[in-house]
Amino acid sequence: MRFENLDLNQLVVLDALLSTRSVGRTAEQLFLSQPATSCALGRLREYFNDELLVPVGKTFVLTPLAAELSKPVRDVLLQIRTITRARPVFEPATSARQFTIEASDYVISLLLSEVVRRAADLAPLMQFDLRAINPQSPEHLESGETELLIAPEFNTVAGHPGEPLFSDTFSCLVCGTVNAHADSLSADEYFAAGHVGIEWGGGRRVTYDARILSTGRRVRRQEIIAPMFSLIPELLIGTRRIATLPTRLAHKIAERFPLRVLPCPIEIPSFTEKVQWNKYQEHDPAILWLRGLLKEAAESLASSGEATHGKRKRAVKAQGREVSQR
Repeated sequence: MRFENLDLNQLVVLDALLSTRSVGRTAEQLFLSQPATSCALGRLREYFNDELLVPVGKTFVLTPLAAELSKPVRDVLLQIRTITRARPVFEPATSARQFTIEASDYVISLLLSEVVRRAADLAPLMQFDLRAINPQSPEHLESGETELLIAPEFNTVAGHPGEPLFSDTFSCLVCGTVNAHADSLSADEYFAAGHVGIEWGGGRRVTYDARILSTGRRVRRQEIIAPMFSLIPELLIGTRRIATLPTRLAHKIAERFPLRVLPCPIEIPSFTEKVQWNKYQEHDPAILWLRGLLKEAAESLASSGEATHGKRKRAVKAQGREVSQR
């Protein structure tokens, strides 16, 4: 089909070419032969009267026109995708839809693990591609490669809708055997100790607590920088190191490993995790359903967290009474 003398089928090829900047990778992505892809590039160059891709050394770079076309072409295809997926009623029980969600392993462990458990009963054919959040995550949401992005509110992507899921505070995690008699940490002890920190993407993305503390006068001595939260236990056990983690995650880890959760002696504001979706998928019924499942799991998480917190407070009071009676 042609529109303004442009074969609309070529928009898919153009989008892939502008994204990959490679005829070979575009051919692989679209399951075309390289000669067919080269011919399509030739027709696009003729239509736009522009080279679009120009060789620089062993790579191709976009011309100014191609760079200008990149976003509107992707936006058009996202809107077309939304139209093709539109159904009068979404049936999760029979849907084989695949969702790509990017989040930290903290969110995956705490929230998305519960979401996929619930989805296994409600939508047994549904598939989930869970990816680690990274510096390119905003671009993935913008391009539609990722349907949902879950990140702290201060890292939201401008121009796309979203809603808060849950909030958390910070606590310290230490080895339970090495620090068996410690019930608290002073600020001096905190800054004197070695720390295990988390950074994603080779240090281009740091955690919220690290960002806050970097503005202060005192600096943590980070002996180890890990790429994900799930490695923390192995890096703490048998050492005097400290890890500053979201409180919910710290308690979850301490339930499985010989680690102890202590109050953080440094004041770090709480934070809220927020889910975002592409603006062109605002009314996608499948995404609406999944957002509802996320909210339900987040509300359940908040309820269980409050109950657990109350239980811990009662245990501490009981322990205090036992000590006073002795």
